[in-house]
Formats: sequence, C-alpha cells, structure tokens
Amino acid sequence: MDDLSQSRYLNLAEQALRAVENAADAAELDSRRDGSVLNLELDNGEQIIINLQAPVQELWLASKSGAYHFRWRDGRWLDTREGRSFADLLLQALREQGGPQLEFDASLG
Repeated sequence: MDDLSQSRYLNLAEQALRAVENAADAAELDSRRDGSVLNLELDNGEQIIINLQAPVQELWLASKSGAYHFRWRDGRWLDTREGRSFADLLLQALREQGGPQLEFDASLG
C-alpha cells in the first residue's frame, strides 16, 4: 500500500469518481452524486454504487456481483482481495448487469 496523506487520498479518490462520472455522461448512463457516494443507474433499473471510505482510504464498489474495496497501490486503485483494478471490476459489473461499456481517461488510475 502506498502511504498517502489524507489530502492526497481525497484528491485521488475524487479524480476516480469524476472519471467515472465523465465516462457515464459520455455513455449516456444516469449517474447521481450525493457527497462521497456515486450511484450509477442502468436502463434496466440495476444499480452500481461507488463510494469513498476516507477513514480507511479506500474506494468501495457495490454491485450485484459483489462488494469490493480498493486501495491506492502502485499508481492504481487495486482490489484488496485479488489485486484487480477498479476500472476492470467496474466494467465487469456493468457487463454483468447489462450496462454500457465505459471509456475511462487516464485519471482513473
């Protein structure tokens, strides 16, 4: 795990949420942000929820396929169990729930 100051964590986490919001907008996928929680609502009514967990410096992803925790390591958000990237698991969740393919910019990490 990279040692992050709280401000660095918040900056990186906010960048990730903005990258997902921008990709959702480009794909015309409904997204709703409420503080540190981002809700993606698919056309079929399914939802994917992403939120920041500042006390433990993690991003959390909740979908039908499961719940995942990500920490910033080696310049990317990686799952704490298997080391898979946040972007990969988010795209997998979208595929499994019938959502669109998203294209992320480099700020997702």
